Amino acid sequence: MNCADALPKMDSVQEHHERRVGDQLMEWYNQRHGTSFRFDGRAGEAPDLKYRDGKHWLRVEITSAYYDPKNDAIFKWSADAPKKWKGKNFDQYLVDDISSRIAAKCRNAYGRNCLLAVYVFAHMTYADEMEPRLKDITVPDTHCFDGIYLCGEFGVTVDSLFSGVGCDRRV
Repeated sequence: MNCADALPKMDSVQEHHERRVGDQLMEWYNQRHGTSFRFDGRAGEAPDLKYRDGKHWLRVEITSAYYDPKNDAIFKWSADAPKKWKGKNFDQYLVDDISSRIAAKCRNAYGRNCLLAVYVFAHMTYADEMEPRLKDITVPDTHCFDGIYLCGEFGVTVDSLFSGVGCDRRV
């Protein structure tokens, strides 16, 4: 059996990733807003997911940002990924790609009741390092989203465990 045959198809991997990000965002959103939004299905081609709380609903569009959009995504999604990656100034590349992904999504019309989740694969950036860089992320003055959220699994330093620094702010 070929190892590539054992890997899930990109569509199922992407669907699983989007659902995981959407569910994590809605869990965070529900805690902060006193709501009970639950997954209600795929929203169609765009936005990606829909969530319902009684008669109220929210849709979530998901995009992912990378340190190096050309090569970092290959490491995440390809079975043929090279064994090493070299990059320079990766934190700035990450901030630039976050801004670029937001700008691209803001050019589309998703309608009302839609949130944008920008997921970051932050395997080289700690939460306390990302916190001061949030101000460098640019968001167009006008867009259709009810909220734009930065999501990811940022590492924490020993110092930040004791200082309470987190990165769960709305962009």
